[in-house]
Amino acid sequence: MKKMFFILLAALLICTAYAVAQEKTSEEYIIQDRDTLWDISGSRLQDPFLWPKLWNVNPHINNPDLIYPGEKITIPSREELIDQTLSSTEEKPSAEEKPSAEQKPSLEQTQSKKKTEARAPETAAPAAVEPPASEPPAGPQEKYLVGKNLFISLGWISEKFPGIGEITSTPSGQEIAGNNDVVYVNISPEKVLSAGNLQGKPSLVIAGDEGSKGRFLAIRDVKTVKHPATGKLLGHLIRVTGVLEIVGTDNNTPRAEIIRSFEEIHVGDSLIPYTGMDVPLAPAVARTPEIEGYIVESLFSHELSSGEDIVFLDKGQNDGLQAGDVFSVFSGSSVKREIGKIQVVSLQPATSAAVIIDSSEEIMPGMTVGQK
Repeated sequence: MKKMFFILLAALLICTAYAVAQEKTSEEYIIQDRDTLWDISGSRLQDPFLWPKLWNVNPHINNPDLIYPGEKITIPSREELIDQTLSSTEEKPSAEEKPSAEQKPSLEQTQSKKKTEARAPETAAPAAVEPPASEPPAGPQEKYLVGKNLFISLGWISEKFPGIGEITSTPSGQEIAGNNDVVYVNISPEKVLSAGNLQGKPSLVIAGDEGSKGRFLAIRDVKTVKHPATGKLLGHLIRVTGVLEIVGTDNNTPRAEIIRSFEEIHVGDSLIPYTGMDVPLAPAVARTPEIEGYIVESLFSHELSSGEDIVFLDKGQNDGLQAGDVFSVFSGSSVKREIGKIQVVSLQPATSAAVIIDSSEEIMPGMTVGQK
């Protein structure tokens, strides 16, 4: 009897060890049509916000938004990625060695809960006695300010609401939709887009390229934004909830498929034409022009924002701002004190969107930005 007990115990231990080993085993995955690192992280790692770490372990991917069917990637286990994150945190460089804002890896999106899990994680340099795992590629490497998904989903402040249609219903009758769901839409042909009603988003125009025809951004009018210091009405805070593609009609009603969602898409969300948008490259040396302004809002209307959140400024292209500009953020107290830094990632004529790249305290609307 004892012998049988020990045999069963040994078998149980072997099975447990095997299961643990399987959990920590990397797998090779072949990219499928319409795959994104966000989707793969969600389905394979049960957490879409791990996509920057997945990108980090596949150095052959130069741009996370440019992955193609048939391409092979390595997917470590969730535990391995978390272990790497903890290891990277423990080996974080000292203040003297910490990369400057313009040297940090680029950001991406996606921000659903924070919508800011966007930069590839910093990797601590190996100790001097250990050779590097591989030789770095020759020549300067281009870095994007943010990933394309985040860039599309950033939102903006618009003087006029630019919607030309809306999501009217779903085949199931549900009010909420997501990736690959089908929705019915209504497009108003009389609402012709012009420079006048796109002042808040100059990069969005009627699609002239074949690849963008029939595609729309789903947008939401979140709130009206007033200047925290003057009380002046600045416009509507527009948030992008997803990308739709017209795939047919049912009883003369346009039917669209959601090909990418950045958050829950609701019946009633409005539509504007989609066209390819070029993500700005990070400058080799970031400027800090002599411009002072205010933080007027955050992407999700949070009272308090911190590292990697998106905030909006009351300065834009008309004021001389450029994508990649870095500014200090100052506390709202009577004593001017730097509490963080932001980097401009998207521009409109009178406003801009920026990512918080460093903060020692929570950042909120009404705080000023400028040169240190």
